[in-house]
Amino acid sequence: MRDVGALGNYCPRCRREIRHPPPLNIRNEGIVCPGCGLPFTDIGLERLIEQAIKRVRSARTFDTIFDHTRDAVGELGFPRLAIVHSLWFTRPGSRLLFKHNFDEFGEIFVARRYFVHDPALKLAQRCNRPFTWAEMLRRLGPHPMRSRIIGEARRHGLRAGLTVPVTVPGEPAGCCSFATDAAELPCLAYRCAAAAIAEEAFEEARRIYGYPIPIDESPPHLAPRMLECLQYAVTGLTDEQIGLVMGAKVTTIRSYMADLRRIFGVCSRTELARVAQRAGLVGIEDPIP
Repeated sequence: MRDVGALGNYCPRCRREIRHPPPLNIRNEGIVCPGCGLPFTDIGLERLIEQAIKRVRSARTFDTIFDHTRDAVGELGFPRLAIVHSLWFTRPGSRLLFKHNFDEFGEIFVARRYFVHDPALKLAQRCNRPFTWAEMLRRLGPHPMRSRIIGEARRHGLRAGLTVPVTVPGEPAGCCSFATDAAELPCLAYRCAAAAIAEEAFEEARRIYGYPIPIDESPPHLAPRMLECLQYAVTGLTDEQIGLVMGAKVTTIRSYMADLRRIFGVCSRTELARVAQRAGLVGIEDPIP
């Protein structure tokens, strides 16, 4: 992404000055830059993205980030927006993101615990790219609760949508969802622009909420057997099960685990798994025996 400093009346591609430009917005069709031929529609789209990024980067609160993002994606045909950490629904906390303008449907979503079966939240944790809600249903397959949630959303004016997964390893899973009351989504270029704005908005929201959690630049050196114990522990095995797999005494495994918690400065297996993943010592690809 280019620097988001003031562009003035310049083409974002060739930087040629446009002396008598029409209003730079995403609706100018059929007009091109005299220097490189870039359509004014594309110029307006790039300007919209860059201005949105500049605004969220200068924001000091999550509410301000949300407002700037809402205004930008509204220009793209998405009047509804939600930015959330999935964990907020089961364990609301001061460091978890949750804000939307889904109005009554948002209240129903929480009150009826739709988040337990919500297809957007589920696919966002299994996917690394934006997906439309129509694609979401095809990928996850039929389910009575999914159909009920989608039906309820449509009755409240959320007829079509786009979700952008923005999960960071070792942090709570998150996503940005956009919705419209139109029968069809905006064009692909507008969806890509919305996704770019969403990713930047979530990144800046993480900054305000204190992410990423600082870790040492270089992970600690672990003996091979201790590292093996750690890799089994993060898969969910108990000390007894790890001992059977490694052919070691339970007391030895417990000693390894105590040393690992001390080395990483944590108190629980869950915290140990998170910091080990952030340090790059373990990953979801580690085999489960």
